[in-house]
Amino acid sequence: MSVLSRADAVAAWWVALRLRRLWVLLALGLLLHVLPGFSPAAHAQPGSTAADKRIALVIGNSRYPKFPLSNPENDARLIAAKLRTLGFEVSEHYNLNVLQFRRALRDFARKVAQDDATAVLYYAGHGVQIDGRNYLLPVDINLRDQEEVKDESVDIDELFLSRIDKVGSFPRIVILDACRNNPFAGKTRNIRSAGGLAEMGARGTLIAFASAPGAPAEDGPDGGNSIYTRSLADELTVPGVEVEQMFKNVRVKVLRDTQGRQLPWVNTSLTSDFSFNPARAGRPATQQTARPTPAAAPPPPKDIETALERARRERDSEATAVPPATAPAPAAPAPRPAAAPPAAPPAAVAAIAPSAPAALPGAVPLQSPAARQYLSRDELQPLLIGKSHGFEDGGPGELMRWELRSSGLVYYNSQSVGRAGVNGAGRWELKDDGSLCVRFNAAPPLNPGQARRPDSGCWLFFREGERLMRVGAASSPGQPQVQILNLR
Repeated sequence: MSVLSRADAVAAWWVALRLRRLWVLLALGLLLHVLPGFSPAAHAQPGSTAADKRIALVIGNSRYPKFPLSNPENDARLIAAKLRTLGFEVSEHYNLNVLQFRRALRDFARKVAQDDATAVLYYAGHGVQIDGRNYLLPVDINLRDQEEVKDESVDIDELFLSRIDKVGSFPRIVILDACRNNPFAGKTRNIRSAGGLAEMGARGTLIAFASAPGAPAEDGPDGGNSIYTRSLADELTVPGVEVEQMFKNVRVKVLRDTQGRQLPWVNTSLTSDFSFNPARAGRPATQQTARPTPAAAPPPPKDIETALERARRERDSEATAVPPATAPAPAAPAPRPAAAPPAAPPAAVAAIAPSAPAALPGAVPLQSPAARQYLSRDELQPLLIGKSHGFEDGGPGELMRWELRSSGLVYYNSQSVGRAGVNGAGRWELKDDGSLCVRFNAAPPLNPGQARRPDSGCWLFFREGERLMRVGAASSPGQPQVQILNLR
């Protein structure tokens, strides 16, 4: 009987000990939940949470023995510092040789492929395109034989983009402030023209180029930052701006600061919204989505038009002034035979409704369709092919730029006031009757905040005084008549 009593006592003691441990664990769990100082998220970098992990790889290559660059190291340090303040875990590398460069890209691609974090890759340095592929140049590149460039440089598509080419849960952003110039210019066969990178893309990824396809980017003053990176750093920390709108703001600044010489480019297939610096509580993101340089109010229509259509402004100086500053102007013109009401100044002559029978203010009277002399195929070929041109597609502030490559490709950039720009590509064909037909590649559905994409169709061209005009061909009815601007 005494043995059973002792066993019962031991069992009771064991149960009491287990209950005490359970109460201690429950108390600790409650403490960790109530006190924010013990939360794992409290030890994350500023601006991040356990559900908002952010990683970045930043590379700056400047010290090329035969063709050094002044600013990529400064650019990379500036962007790395900005990303850290935005909660990114940043890995920095400078002046990498080819083995180091490839290893850094492979390691980062492995992290991005896990799809558990927002990822940013930023590169500043030399880059070239060979046979339509983009190669980033390590500092130990051999320039004695350009045929070896593929072996001694970094194919970013093969080493990075092809490894993350899927639609994931987190956005991936690639920023290339490359193609400062082509070190092979003047002595190359298969490296194209005078520099610039080719377009490329990956699913679920935004790729931002410092300049348009095939065009070089400016390095900026020695010892400072490139014009593109300086503008990018300014826009990264603006609160509440969605990423595509942010890159549009960068584009406008770079166009302004380079006087139209450099046009940044973006290819995007993002499937979710993202902001580098999300709006704080109580501050709606819409207050910051279109932040003009001079003031906090939404940008006036002329802000983007002035940046994109500098040639048009030179031809028509009256159209570039802000309307309040030029209010007396309508009283000055004397050539009008009839006393029309002092309506809008002649800034909106670029988009002409096809049904308007009367002449626009300050414009050559519209020709009737029967009186038009359409340009022939031979006249149109040297005028448009191999060049770029712009026009208003849908009204003031809806700007479109087309670049017709001699290879048969057409690239477009669509801008709309207060919306994110859209880029894309397609094929063109110049027919025997002088009509230009374009078919654009299929693209994902537009977000409400994006500019509209161009429509496929065929167009005829004719001259109206000094202006070059475009109108839909018989096979494309309903296309509005527009003026071609900024042809170069």
